[in-house]
Order: sequence, then structure tokens, then C-alpha cells
Amino acid sequence: MPKSKEFIDSSDSASDQESGAVSTTKKTKTKETTSKDDSANKRLKTSNDGAQAEVASKRGANGERLYEFGKLRYVSVSEFRGKPYINIREYYDDKGVEKPGKKGISLTMDQWETLKTLISQVDKDLKQSK
Repeated sequence: MPKSKEFIDSSDSASDQESGAVSTTKKTKTKETTSKDDSANKRLKTSNDGAQAEVASKRGANGERLYEFGKLRYVSVSEFRGKPYINIREYYDDKGVEKPGKKGISLTMDQWETLKTLISQVDKDLKQSK
């Protein structure tokens, strides 16, 4: 039997207990869901002049700042062999601790600059495909 269901005794009368008749009802445990996507979108702050202010982030295991843009998806800047890299990666939950997964990409500074220049063209292509 699944562990998510538990049986509770619903009999209230003493005569049922004396006769040995026990009626049970199933009570299922429901998991409360919260959308991390909503919380990530709420973190984007703008100042009065319309410019973006600092975005909320959290610290990773190695001290890098993680910026969430989807459920368990983060962008971060890290250093490897003295060179900075931009990491766009999916994380997974391991016993309550978020850890980086295999799915993702690490970009050099040159690749990052190239990607930033391509953003407007990708947006145009996306609008045309709709």
C-alpha cells in the first residue's frame, strides 16, 4: 500500500467499538505546491526611472551568485583556471540541497558577448514564427 495514504478510525459510537466493527476511511495526503517561477519573476526590481535595479539572487555552494530564471534553472558567473565563465544550468534537489546538474552550458566571455549581440535577432525571428 502506498505510504501516502493512511487509515483513520471514523467511528464515534461506543456500540461500534464494543461489537468490534470498525469503519475506516482513506485520508490522502496532499502535497502543497508552490510555484518557484512566480517567485523568480517577482524578484526583478525596477527603479523609478525604468532602469533595472539589482535582482535578487542566492549563493551557490562555491560562493557564486545564482540568478533564478525558471524552476531550478539558474545563471551564474564562476571562475575556472583563472578565467571567468557564465553558467546557464539546471539544478536538481538532492535531499533538500540544490546541486548543479548535467544539463547546461558554460560560456566564455567572448561567447557571452556574441550571444548578447544575437539576442535582438533571435527576438525578431521568434516574433516572425508566431
